Parts: sequence; structure tokens; C-alpha cells
Amino acid sequence: MASNNADMVSLLESKFGDKIQIQKDVLGTAAIIANNGIHYDVFKAMIEADEKTGITAITGLDFGANLGVYYHVHTTNQFFTIKAVVPTVDPKIKTIVDIHPGALFHELEVTDLFGIVFQGNEFDGHFVLSENWPDGVYPLRKNVDPTKVKLVPTPEREFNKPAEGREVKIIIGPQHPALLEPEKFSVTVDGETVTKVEPRIGYVHRGIEKTTESRTYLQDTYLVERVCGICNACHSYGFVETVERIFNADVPERAQYLRVISLELNRLHSHLLTLGHACLEIGYETLFQYFWRDREPIMDLVELTTGNRVYGSLMTIGGVRRDLNPEHVPKIKAVLNDFKTEKMPFFRKMYQDEPTLRLRMKDVGTLSREDALKLSVVGPVARGSNVDMDIRKIQPYAAYGEIPFNQIVYTDGDTWARMNVRLDEVEESINIIDYVIDHLPSGPIKIDLPRSVPEGEAIACIEAPRGELFYYVKSNGTDMPDRVKIRTPTFANIPSFLKTAIGESIADVPSNFVSLDPCFSCTDR
Repeated sequence: MASNNADMVSLLESKFGDKIQIQKDVLGTAAIIANNGIHYDVFKAMIEADEKTGITAITGLDFGANLGVYYHVHTTNQFFTIKAVVPTVDPKIKTIVDIHPGALFHELEVTDLFGIVFQGNEFDGHFVLSENWPDGVYPLRKNVDPTKVKLVPTPEREFNKPAEGREVKIIIGPQHPALLEPEKFSVTVDGETVTKVEPRIGYVHRGIEKTTESRTYLQDTYLVERVCGICNACHSYGFVETVERIFNADVPERAQYLRVISLELNRLHSHLLTLGHACLEIGYETLFQYFWRDREPIMDLVELTTGNRVYGSLMTIGGVRRDLNPEHVPKIKAVLNDFKTEKMPFFRKMYQDEPTLRLRMKDVGTLSREDALKLSVVGPVARGSNVDMDIRKIQPYAAYGEIPFNQIVYTDGDTWARMNVRLDEVEESINIIDYVIDHLPSGPIKIDLPRSVPEGEAIACIEAPRGELFYYVKSNGTDMPDRVKIRTPTFANIPSFLKTAIGESIADVPSNFVSLDPCFSCTDR
């Protein structure tokens, strides 16, 4: 097994020789140029060498005469980018879904937004664009102005047709009392057993990636924060960290520690929201109210440390906008200590011992470790299936490399395991914030950087509450980026639901699905 970056590079060089070019330390990893149609073979070799190899994202790029297809690949402890190009006219490339099912959504998105056809993974209709978006118009190409696109009558698509025979198709969404964000899942059942799930994302697709190209980097820092109201600090950090890598900037140590406080407060209130919402989905409204009641003091700390209750807007390119007030430290510690010593024992007892929760979550929606790896799921979904991949550990960023904390992993792979990963991570987040406050270094909180960013490209992966969040930024040397790619955790995790729901009761769909902690605001960026 290729255990590190150097081993994997050596393996690929020995196997493919001059058929590929490897650019080391590009994009914050190694970039593999595979323009002669062997991207498939390169990725297959990486999978065979390391079982944890999977797809983080696929980025489409418009180079004019050609289109770029960048496969961002993670291994056990490193990241690689396999670079391929296809002609802009009739662009086609071989799918990798047959060797890695986790690439399914990534390829379909690139097809919808760039018109690149992945042979073997064709799709009738639109994946993230609305059904009345005209066929043959690809919004992320440089020559397309989305404001001038004329919508067309909605065509009849195959997946909108009713089930046949004894099967019944139950439509969840796009508007649903318990699903506040508009997404649609067509669940086919035979009796009460689920036989098929067809997702339809994109109902609130806002074109944020396209919009970043016509905004300055400063404006984009606040724009990407609007990808998600829950994990907004993670999005703003992912963007500024990527830009800082293009600058090769040396961000002050104090700023990096302050960023960790913001990111962990983000994780805290996100996990508490989901732990409570899971109770609501199974009808346990009282426990839902308890979780959300006790989440409020955490939200107060977000406001105390950033000045804003929801969108903290703390991150900026070069550091943070606001320092920690020493007078606020006692209150922060008191709130966190109260939650850890008074609230956590109660919530832990409920999730561990309450019969109602165990009956509705234990052995429901089980995802095996093998399938979790094949589907490239991330975050608590992966760690609930015994996949020990936490970006804070395997590729530390900000100040995480200097902070001791435990990586939470469960082996059960079911809904109960995924929720308990989050519960344990609540306590770890509290410990991390305590450590940061006690070891906060002195010094500046920001460095000044030019408004125009040097030509270059970089990636950043961070452990958002729902899992690995990916950013790619390509700069053209101006004050506006040439390309920004965002891959959110929910986008990576939905395919697991399409598998775990099959063969289970329709009554277990809500608890199974909510255990992914889905966010369609993120997914439909």
C-alpha cells in the first residue's frame, strides 16, 4: 500500500513513466497531468494502491479551445489532482463510476454546468439546473451570461413518471413540512419496503460559483459565507485559506488560533442542531426542544466572539477581523463548562439508553465501511462506518496541528452510530476551544495582502461540521478569481442514502436521511 504522498508519486512514475507529468507541491498537493486519456488508469492504480483513495471533487474549467477536467483525489493522508482536458466542441471523457461509484454526482454536475459528457454516465435531463433550463447551454462556460438565458417549457422526463405494477412512488419534497429546504426524493416502495430512491437536487441553486468570477476576492469572502447559514465560518475559512495558499502567505499564529475558536463554535451549534432535528424526525419533540434550547448559549458565544449571531464574518484574507476580548474569556469558559458538565451527561444518557431512540436508529440505514469508501462519504457519516478520516487530523490546517483532540470513530455504520459520532464530537469541540483559549499566542491577528492575487491555483480541504469541505481557486492575476469550485459535504454524502434506504421500511427514511445532516443550501450552491 502506498502510505504517503512520496510513495504514491513513485508508484505512479514507475507505472506510467513519461505518459504522465507530475507537478509536485502544486495546488497544495501533487498535480498529475494525464491529458492523453489515461486519467482512468491513473485513478485505478491509485485505488489499488490505497484503499482510502476516493474522489473529493471534480472541477470543470473553461480554457477556450479546451475544457479542463480536474479530478481532486484523496488518499490516506494526502491529496492529488489528476488533470485532463477535452475539446470544447463535443467534449467527452471516460467515466470512472464503474471503478468508484462515489464519482457519480460529481460527473453529473460537471455535465450539467460545462456540457462535458462522461461516457458511461450519461443522464437524461438536468442534475442541478432547473428542468426549464435550455439544453445545450452550460452556465459555467465563460461565453454564457446566465442573465440572458431564456427558460423553456418544462419537458417530461423519465424519472417524473409514476411507478408501475404493485410498486408505488412516494414523493418527498420539493416542499415538505419537515424538509424546509426544497429538494425532491422520489421513493419507490413495494408494500412498505423501499426499492428505489431518485434524488432531484438544484431547487435553490444560486450560481454562487459563477457569481464569484464577477466579484472581488473581498466581496467573495462574504459571498461564499452565504453558501450556508449554519457552517458559514467554514465556507469563509475555506475560501480565504485557498487564496492565502496562492499568495503563500504567512498568516499570524494568533489569527490561526482565533480561527479555530470560530470553526469549533460552528461545529458545536451545527451538531446540536442536527442531534435535536433527528429527534424531531422520529417524533421525539421534547428532546428536540431540549437540544435547541441548550444550543442558544452557543449561539450567544458566536455573537460574543464575532459580533454577529449567524454570519460571523470573522475570516478575512490574511487573518481575522476581530480579536478575542480578554473580558469575554470567563463567560466563554463558563458556558462551555456548564454544557460539558451539566448538559452532556443528560444528552449522552438519552442517546445511549433511551429505548425510543435506539429502536428508531439502531440497525437503521447501515452503511458498511467498504461502501463508505467506495462512495467517498465524508465527516460523521464516514466515521460512523469505521472510516478514520478527519481532515483536522490527516492534513491539519489553521492551528489544529498543535491542538490535542480525539478523532471519533464508530464501527456500527448505522443511524445511531452517525448521531453518536456527533454527540462525542460536541465534547471534543469544547475541549479544543478550552485548549485554544488557554494557549492563545500573542501577536497580530492579520497581515495586509494586495487586492490583486498572483496568477496561480490552490485547493483547501477542511473538516466542516458535516464533513470534508473542498475549495479550489484559480487566479488570473487580477482582483477577481478566474474560477472558484466548492464541493460541500452533503453533496458527497447523499449517494450513501440512495444505497442505505434500499430494502428498509419507508418509516425509517426520515431518521436514516437526517443522520446524514443534509444541507441543501450547501448542496445547491
